[in-house]
Amino acid sequence: MIPVVNRQRKVEITDEDVRSVVQAVFTHEQAGDPNVSVAIVNDATIREVNREHLDHDWATDSIAFSYADDPAPDGVDGEVVVSGETASREAAARGLDPRHELLLYVAHGTLHLLGWDDDTPARRLRMNARAAQILESLGIHEQPS
Repeated sequence: MIPVVNRQRKVEITDEDVRSVVQAVFTHEQAGDPNVSVAIVNDATIREVNREHLDHDWATDSIAFSYADDPAPDGVDGEVVVSGETASREAAARGLDPRHELLLYVAHGTLHLLGWDDDTPARRLRMNARAAQILESLGIHEQPS
């Protein structure tokens, strides 16, 4: 089960795109069937989530919450929240496709749910490379906008 809620208008994306990425991460990591929800929001919303749950008062690209030890009432084991607004801005700054950037955030957040961490530069580099590799396996290539 991969429910998707899209509450932003900066990046054109389909629910199926998002579900495909989450499924691919679980498949590549041999983690079984995903039971993860994904919310695509704007910067104001992700900043509020970041402030409320992590005590960080800024917008970010991706936040992941694991409910594995205490599943949500709807049975979801984890949630990924990503910012379409951040994806649009970051992609524009580097002349890249915002859809790819947003799906990279989805993959990144899903990897967090599966135990990956980016708390050091080396781990971040490895995690970002893994997320990009998974997108490549789906035929989603980083390309100029």
